[in-house]
Amino acid sequence: MKPPVVILAGVRWDFLWQRHQTLATLFAGAGYPTAFVETTGLANPPWNAATLRKALGRVRSSRRAEKEPREKNLTVYSPLAAPPTLEVFRWANRKFFVPRVLRGLGRIVGNHPLVVAYPPTRTTLDLISGLAPGLVLYDCSDDYERFAGVPKDIAETERDLLLRADLVSCTSQHLLEKARLLRPDAFLSGPAVDYDHFAVLQSSNPPKRVSTVCFFGDVTGERIDLEVLRSIAGAGFGLRLVGGLDRAGKNLLEIPGVDHRGEVSHPELPSALAGVDAFVLPYRLNAMTRAISPAKTYECLATGRPVVAAPLPAMRELDQYVYLAERPEDYVRTLHGLWDAETKDKVKAGIDLARDNSWQVRFDELEAALWRAL
Repeated sequence: MKPPVVILAGVRWDFLWQRHQTLATLFAGAGYPTAFVETTGLANPPWNAATLRKALGRVRSSRRAEKEPREKNLTVYSPLAAPPTLEVFRWANRKFFVPRVLRGLGRIVGNHPLVVAYPPTRTTLDLISGLAPGLVLYDCSDDYERFAGVPKDIAETERDLLLRADLVSCTSQHLLEKARLLRPDAFLSGPAVDYDHFAVLQSSNPPKRVSTVCFFGDVTGERIDLEVLRSIAGAGFGLRLVGGLDRAGKNLLEIPGVDHRGEVSHPELPSALAGVDAFVLPYRLNAMTRAISPAKTYECLATGRPVVAAPLPAMRELDQYVYLAERPEDYVRTLHGLWDAETKDKVKAGIDLARDNSWQVRFDELEAALWRAL
C-alpha cells in the first residue's frame, strides 16, 4: 500500500497550471492518496477590494475546506491562514489556523504522510512539524529571497527547511548550487512537459514565415520585458497573449494587433495556442529571474514551433533548441528570419528534447528518489 502524500503548495489549485498541481495529479494517478494544500501565503497582500474579496472567498471555502476529490486519490484542501509575515499573524497561525489545518489533513490522509513542501515559510515549517511526516521533500522551485514583500527571515526559514527535509530537489542549476551550500545531496529535478497535451499542435507543414507570435503565462513588469512585446507588435506581427496582465501589462492592449485571450485552464491551453507560428519568452534579466527554468519552455518546444527567449542561465543551457535574444530589436530580427533550414532542424531537436523531458519521466525520477530515502 502506498503512503499518503501532502503537497504544501505555493499556489491555488485553479491558478495557472504548474509544477505543484502536476505533481499532485501524478502522485494521485500512481496510487498515492494525495492532499493538495493550497497556498498558505508568502507575503502580505495589497490592502484593496480585490484582496478583501479573495479573503472572504477563502473564509467561505474554509468552511468546506476538504473539497470533493478532483479525481481518484486527490483532494484539494483550502486552508484558512494568516500571512507568514508579522509576528501577530504567526501567533494566530500557531494558535488557531495551523491546528485546524492539521485536523483537516488528518481526516484526509491520516498519519505520517510524505510531504512535498514549496514556500519555505514559518507556516510551512509549523505544518510539517504537526504532520509528523514519514519523509519531507523540499522541492525548491524559486529563489524566494528575491520576491517582494516576503518575510524578513525568509532566508532563515528556508535554511531550516533545507536542514529539516529528507530530500531536496531543485528546478534549476542556479537553485541547485545555492542549496548545495547546505545540502550537498540536493539534486536537480528540472521542469517538464505533458508532452502529448502539447504535441497535438505539431504540424507536418510549418508556415513559411511567422505571422502570429505568442507568450502564454502571466505578463508582469517585474518578470517580463514589456518593451520586447511592444516591439514585436509594433513590427507588424500579431501578438497573442494568453494569461493574466498586471497594470503595466494592460497597456499592451492599446497596441493594434494584440490579441489577449485571458487566463485559460490547462486543458484548454492547446486550443488557445492553435494558429501560433512562434513563441517568445522575453524574461527580464534580474536577480529573481536568474534562478528560474521556465516549464513553458518544454511546452513551447513540444508544439513544434520555434522559440525565441531571453538569455537566462537556463535558456543558455538550451541554446541548441531555442533562439536567444537580448534586445527588443533582436527578437524582431530573429522572428523575421525564422523558417529556414536551421529553424526546421532546431524544431525537430526541440520536439525530441520535450519528449525526453515528459512529466512522466520526471515523476518516475522523483518517485525513485523518495523510495530510496524511505
